[in-house]
Amino acid sequence: MSRERFIELMTPALARFSQDVKSVLRIVEDPNFDDESRVAAAGSLLHVISSTGVIPGVRGVLRHLGDVMVMRLVLDRVRERSPDAFAKHLAESPEMLEPLTDELDAMREYLGDRVSVLEKAVEKFPSLNHQGHQAAACVEDPDLSTWLYDAVHEALIAEIDFDDEDVVRELKQVDRILAPLASRVGR
Repeated sequence: MSRERFIELMTPALARFSQDVKSVLRIVEDPNFDDESRVAAAGSLLHVISSTGVIPGVRGVLRHLGDVMVMRLVLDRVRERSPDAFAKHLAESPEMLEPLTDELDAMREYLGDRVSVLEKAVEKFPSLNHQGHQAAACVEDPDLSTWLYDAVHEALIAEIDFDDEDVVRELKQVDRILAPLASRVGR
């Protein structure tokens, strides 16, 4: 049952990933969120635009499933640290933020201890550096904030362009993520 629930919740999350990336960009730019949350959100975007993926050896649409999951973990932390600002964004992006608790529960149930690999990746987001641009600087410096905005939009056009059929087809093979994640547990 956990696999089916995971696929049921991750299918729309993966299908709307490009919209979710834009929503996270709005969090980075919103001074109503605490700085730690904004830096973590910026780090998640740097991860998306610079990474080969958090799940080793997985490519294509499933590679972005890893990005979707780590972004959910970041959003959970943002929700805890800045609940009022999060509530405002919830009203603006209910399709992304309302299912967050259910998505996290399904992810943890399906992945089990493998989720620790994703959590460790998220811990590194605030210190990520991509092309000489650090997450904290992308929050603090208006020029670097503009650079992040542009870089995210370039990635959306170049990389994050898959349709609903691709998502459904790839998620039928979701079990392919389990062994690579299991190989990194405890590292």
